[in-house]
Amino acid sequence: MSRRAKPRVIAWLVVILVLGLDQLSKQWALTALGKVGSTVVLPGPIDLTLVFNYSNAFGLVPVSGELTRWGLTVLNLAIASILVAVVFRGVTARLSAVGFAFITAGAIGNALDRIRFGAVVDLFNASKIGFIWIFNVADVSIDVGIALLLLTTFLPRFGSGLLVPTSEVQ
Repeated sequence: MSRRAKPRVIAWLVVILVLGLDQLSKQWALTALGKVGSTVVLPGPIDLTLVFNYSNAFGLVPVSGELTRWGLTVLNLAIASILVAVVFRGVTARLSAVGFAFITAGAIGNALDRIRFGAVVDLFNASKIGFIWIFNVADVSIDVGIALLLLTTFLPRFGSGLLVPTSEVQ
C-alpha cells in the first residue's frame, strides 16, 4: 500500500486551512479596518480596503436584495456540495481533488459571509496595478482551484485528468 496521502484527505486539509484563513482574514478586516471604505495603504501592489460585495464576482449578478443574497448563498453551497461528493466518490485525480477543494473552500467562505453579514467581505485592493475589483481569500482560492483543474485537464503531465478510474486512485 502506498504511503501517499489519499486525495480526499488532502482535499479536506486544503478546505479546512483555506476556509480558516479566509474567515480569519475577513474577521481581521472587520475589526481592524472597522468602517466600510476604510483603506490601509501598503507598500507594493495591494492595499487593504474594507467593502461589502452584495453581488458576485465582477458584479455580474444584479443586486436584488434578499433574493440575490440567498440565491447566491444556495448556489455557493450547492457547488461546494457537488464538488465534495465528487472528491469523496474516490474517482478524482489527486491534483484535481486539490483544485476542487480550493473551489469548495472559496464557495463556502463566501456563502458564510452572505449568511452572517448579508454580503461578502472583500479586503484586497489591487487598484494600483489596474485591477478594479476588491477581493478576498475565498476569491483567490476559487481562482487557484480553477487553475489547477485547467492544468490537470490540458497538461496531462500535471495529473491524469480530472477523473480517473477508482482502481487507480490511492
